[in-house]
Amino acid sequence: MITTRNLFKLAVRILGLVFLYHGLNFLPTLLTGIFGGGFSALGTSLMIAWPLLVAVCLLRFAPTLTNLFYPKSED
Repeated sequence: MITTRNLFKLAVRILGLVFLYHGLNFLPTLLTGIFGGGFSALGTSLMIAWPLLVAVCLLRFAPTLTNLFYPKSED
């Protein structure tokens, strides 16, 4: 059954996948920087690290976030 609780959990997971894609999108840039040596690999690593961290948190803790915002009611 489709409920707002399930839709919220799905939205959190989709947002986590978006952040995962965004973080992995910079991976070729990082590899070019490491092997090409044209710019700071540290700055590019940070461009990859924060979206991946957010993605892991959203994907791993989606049920926890759902329980926080949609607590189970005791009817």
